[in-house]
Amino acid sequence: MKNWRKSFFGNRGFGVNMIASFCFILLAVYGWGLTWKEVGQYLLIILCLMLALLIPAFLLGLLLRKIRK
Repeated sequence: MKNWRKSFFGNRGFGVNMIASFCFILLAVYGWGLTWKEVGQYLLIILCLMLALLIPAFLLGLLLRKIRK
């Protein structure tokens, strides 16, 4: 049986990266004068672009897997 504490707290790099990203977003809002609306719009744009890349990659992976079989 896997120790849940070790698996939950074992990857500290992810948590540090999330804190650093949040601090950078706060710096953009506070230091550069962005509004939260603009931050949300940029986040939505980034998510749409990521989906535009990931969906074709996933479909191509499925197609290549079907061709191999």
